[in-house]
Amino acid sequence: MDIAKLEKFSQTCSEKLPDEINKILNAAKGESACAVGFITTDDFYGFYLTWNCSNDIDEYYDWENGLEPDFLYQPLVELVDGCKEIDFCNPSDEKWEFAKTLLSVLEKSIRQIPDEIFQKNGFRREDVLFFSTMGDGDYIQEMMDTSIKMFNTSETLEAYGMIR
Repeated sequence: MDIAKLEKFSQTCSEKLPDEINKILNAAKGESACAVGFITTDDFYGFYLTWNCSNDIDEYYDWENGLEPDFLYQPLVELVDGCKEIDFCNPSDEKWEFAKTLLSVLEKSIRQIPDEIFQKNGFRREDVLFFSTMGDGDYIQEMMDTSIKMFNTSETLEAYGMIR
């Protein structure tokens, strides 16, 4: 997948994600850890954000905290609708390549979140575990495993017991 096709989505994410993470971390103030998930559908029709202040992300689908920012939805829907060469309804090498490219855009945006966002809410960057996956679908575990490694430092992974 050509990352240039995701440039508009990438730029919007980089600009607006810090505000959303600030909202999440502000709500989680006083906690020692916070996990933040970018959850998409099987056909990549947008993301919603979910978070929880525990070290267990296996039950992310039961978390009650969530945000549905438009910048994580509409631009991605338009991208998917315009991408006729990929069948998003079935597993394929092309669909997985799209997923990995999308994860690289999220990784870039997460890494660009200013340290001040974490600090003013009582966190260090390493206290927050980021991940992405599908709510259901073809690549739930693959996206989870890949994103955890991409989005986080080894210190974060160790704190969450994910270094094996």
